[in-house]
Amino acid sequence: MKKNLIATVLGTALVIGSLTGCGEAASASANAAETKAEEATEKTESSETADQAQAVEVKTIKAATGGGPKPYVYVGEDDQPTGYDIEVLKAVFDIIPEYDLEIEVTDFPSVFAGLNAGNYQIGVNNFSYNEERASSYLYSLPYDKVSYVFVYGKDQTPITSLADAAGLSFEGGAGVSVTNAIEHWNELNPDAQINITYTEADTTVELQHIEDGTTSFGIIDGPMYTAYVDEYGFDIDKSNIPEDEVKLIADNLYAYYILPKDETELRDKIDEAIKQLKADGTLKKLSEQFFGGVDQSPEDEILNAGKTN
Repeated sequence: MKKNLIATVLGTALVIGSLTGCGEAASASANAAETKAEEATEKTESSETADQAQAVEVKTIKAATGGGPKPYVYVGEDDQPTGYDIEVLKAVFDIIPEYDLEIEVTDFPSVFAGLNAGNYQIGVNNFSYNEERASSYLYSLPYDKVSYVFVYGKDQTPITSLADAAGLSFEGGAGVSVTNAIEHWNELNPDAQINITYTEADTTVELQHIEDGTTSFGIIDGPMYTAYVDEYGFDIDKSNIPEDEVKLIADNLYAYYILPKDETELRDKIDEAIKQLKADGTLKKLSEQFFGGVDQSPEDEILNAGKTN
């Protein structure tokens, strides 16, 4: 009996051992198959990722700015360009993943020369619209609505119209919208001429000349006046320009980015991004940040009216 019992126990043990061995072999085989499947999936995913990266090629876009005027464009304490125009453009490219933005500060005439030569794809300088420039460049949708004021010395008789400025001196850059307005006034009013001194000086120098009496008056953007008086403490004053005379400066009071004529695809993507930034409140937020709490973002109907050119 004991021998049969031992034999039975040994037989049972052998069967169990045999079954365990088969189970371990099957488990090992399954694990190996699973590992191979995972490796194959990883290879496929890696290949798909590589293909996607290759499909979405990031193109570098170079934007050029003259570095002024503040608060639209200026160089910050970190030696990097900033200001409303610049920060809006950065926000635009944050939502266009297929482009990488580089911004270069150069002298103002070189912005146009670089666009013409293909060295830059975007000009950033609070550009107003005019027909002559539109014949050479594409305009984006507007991202800012500009306002203008007369600027004059603190002790000077206030200037409230261009008629008040007859016989006085004005300093401005050739081809700039405010200088064009004075030229147009002189054409229309030969007996009430305003004396123009053409200059390439920046806004700081122009305001210094108004303060020290070298120049009688100037015309600048309202937020610019506030920014420069706050920063430099100029002893000057301002007054609003009558609406009919504002139209001499520009029928269109908006600011735009300009691009070479062959950059229609890029321009269209910028336009869509500007609309999105208006809709989500980014333009309003940046405007209030740089313009002392004032919202100068374009009206919805202007953005929805279509392209300027």
